[in-house]
Amino acid sequence: TDSQGRALLYCAVGAIQAGRWDDLTRLLQANAPALQAARCRLEQQALERHAARHATTVPAPAVASAPPVVAAVAPPKQELANLSVPERAAPTTAPVAELGRQASMLPTPVWRAIVEVELWADRFPQLAMLAVQLFVLAAYAPAFTYHGMIMDDVVAIERNANVVGAQFSLTELLRRDYWGLPMHGSGWTNKSFRPLTTLTFRWNYLLHGLNSSGFHATNVLLHCIASWFVGQTASVLLGLPGTWAALASAFFGVHPIHTENVLYLVGRADVLAALFGTMAISLYSVLFCPRPASEDVVAGMRPGAQWDLARNTMLLVLPALLAVASGLCKETGFTLFALFMLMELLDYIAVYTKATRRGLQIPNRMRRRRRLRVGLLLLTTVSVFIARYRHTGGTSLNMSPQDNPISYETSKTVRVLSYAYLHGVYAKLLVWPQFLCYDYSMDAIPSVHTVLDCRLLLPLAAYTGLFAAVAAAARAPPEPRRAALISLALLLVPYLPASNILFPVGTVIGERLLYIPSAGFCLVVAVSLSRQFGWTKVAVAVPACIGSAVGAGRRGNKAGGAEAARLRKAADANAALGRAVYAMQRRQAPTVVLAACGALALLSIRTILRVLNWQSSDVLFIHDGHLQPTSSKTQFNLGITYMQRNEYDDAVAALVRCAHADPLSSLPFYRIGQIEIMRGNYASAERWLSAAIDKFGASLMVRDEEVFHDLAVAMFQNGRVDAAERRLRIALQMNPDFAKGWNNLACCLAARSLRDASRASERAVALEPNNPQYWANVALLARHSGDDATSQYAWNQATQLWPSMPEPRDCTWEFAPSG
Repeated sequence: TDSQGRALLYCAVGAIQAGRWDDLTRLLQANAPALQAARCRLEQQALERHAARHATTVPAPAVASAPPVVAAVAPPKQELANLSVPERAAPTTAPVAELGRQASMLPTPVWRAIVEVELWADRFPQLAMLAVQLFVLAAYAPAFTYHGMIMDDVVAIERNANVVGAQFSLTELLRRDYWGLPMHGSGWTNKSFRPLTTLTFRWNYLLHGLNSSGFHATNVLLHCIASWFVGQTASVLLGLPGTWAALASAFFGVHPIHTENVLYLVGRADVLAALFGTMAISLYSVLFCPRPASEDVVAGMRPGAQWDLARNTMLLVLPALLAVASGLCKETGFTLFALFMLMELLDYIAVYTKATRRGLQIPNRMRRRRRLRVGLLLLTTVSVFIARYRHTGGTSLNMSPQDNPISYETSKTVRVLSYAYLHGVYAKLLVWPQFLCYDYSMDAIPSVHTVLDCRLLLPLAAYTGLFAAVAAAARAPPEPRRAALISLALLLVPYLPASNILFPVGTVIGERLLYIPSAGFCLVVAVSLSRQFGWTKVAVAVPACIGSAVGAGRRGNKAGGAEAARLRKAADANAALGRAVYAMQRRQAPTVVLAACGALALLSIRTILRVLNWQSSDVLFIHDGHLQPTSSKTQFNLGITYMQRNEYDDAVAALVRCAHADPLSSLPFYRIGQIEIMRGNYASAERWLSAAIDKFGASLMVRDEEVFHDLAVAMFQNGRVDAAERRLRIALQMNPDFAKGWNNLACCLAARSLRDASRASERAVALEPNNPQYWANVALLARHSGDDATSQYAWNQATQLWPSMPEPRDCTWEFAPSG
């Protein structure tokens, strides 16, 4: 009927206006019989109208042929004439009637609004992905006011000469690791060579200094850019419609697992690596492996065809440079070379399959160029890894049991089971990121000693889900299969270095290690949803005359252009019906989009709450310290926070929990000893500090000479002067420039040898001439030695530095707990 025909026209015009040419191609092929049956009648009516209107002024236009995308060959018009009108219309009557019945069932304006948004996102995917970043910015908005460094930020930025040095040296940038430590020599280093990330910290420092929120603002903006490129990857590399590409970008942008990467400044390495990495694989896809394997590729195999894919192999240098840049931001980026090879393999399989079905052969020139690209990829990959290995002097990691206690387990079975459990924990963080903490060390995740441990159900579920995803991808049609396999590869390949499968890593669980793998996870979710609910957006018959009219208008044919304009105007007037039909063809998709929006809202809320936890070190340490009571690091940082607040009882309780979780570390024993000194409990302080010197220390956090010095303070107060002197001399052997040690040694020697005491005191003021307490001790010791001139000079120096300083009656010890 006319109403059924108009419904088809409106849908087709809507698809044409949205630029969905691939969908039109599939639809015309699927509905070729119905189009053939209606074609003659529609063309005859068009000819009659044109002849009646333009018989005297305009020559009758040539009838445009049907679009070439219709696969079937049109039968002779005599055969069509033998068909009655009902017979011609029969193929389209049932679908349209069903669509009309479903269109009347549209429930609420909310549903219609969702369809409008889907239409807009599919038509303008770039704008949709940009709009998504507004929600990402809103989730991280509080971070724009944050400033200050937390934990490793101090080492990587505040104390890194490559960041805060007066003069920048490219040589020093290349010879030091991420933490500013020399990669060659006897000192500790973890071989983390990330010069591009360090360079961005340097730019931040030059722009606004250290005491600024610029570091955090930069991280948030970089995360938004990375999120946008994840959406670009979904659209360009995987071929997802705009709705699902924007959804993938949104999932990645607001996933709570990324809060550590964004708000922990050293996590910028992962953000930059993901940014350059997604750029690299998207560019490689555009240049060499466009999706799907194009019909043009198969057409180029026919004899005499000159078309070939990616003639200029030299363009390979562009994605290769981006992949190298990703690896120079974080070592994980180098693994993305494997994705290039996977794309080549999948593209070759697709082209070979289509060629075989059509009885064609892949030309030798295409085989040679593909082999050349793969060979260059292998050569580049091997060269990059060798160059990095030689530059860093190897990849050995100096780990302690505190870093990865599982790697120190003597039983291989325990190590394998425990690492498997960690895989399950990582999978849970991706799927259900409700529990988030900056540390999972020591007893936070106990080792798994038997296969009967119920915790192994978690990795079992993760492995089952992974195998099910691979199996589902293998059974999918070619285009969704390619998208699913690439997404799974982006999830798994960058995770391998952190999985403890290839080698032990320096942490048990690190949320920031999931930044790049989570991009693959979000793409897997988007591909699964789009495959299930909306990979093909429209599936109704489209009359061929629309393509003819619009095509004629584009070629300058006035009659065709007028007809196209009339059809567009009619479509605009009846847009609601067209959208209704569109929605009913995707009648499940709006429900899924609603569910996805609900999931995004929950993730956003969790992200906002976690962002607030990172507003300062005190807030983070107190929150996660109570959340993770069995982690040695969270309890140590909680104890230090309470110690700085002079809440000594809570500080000792947290540090005792730290000592129970990590009895080999000297840090909790050392800090408890300091607290006991400040409380005046010198006997207890001596016991704790004596235990500290026999345990493993962390030189980046506390210097060894500080431990011996504080033990000497406790021993002196307990009357053990000789023992205190020995501990002070050990501290000064460790660090001859330890001014506090020389001052306190002078006080320790004052009762035995004024001459030796005066020498030690003078050494202290030579090392720190701006300390008035040291000058006061020099004045006191000189006066007792009978050197009035030195005493008066030293006292003048002290009063110049501190005018209200009281005159000392005894040599004053210095006790200042190190940061």
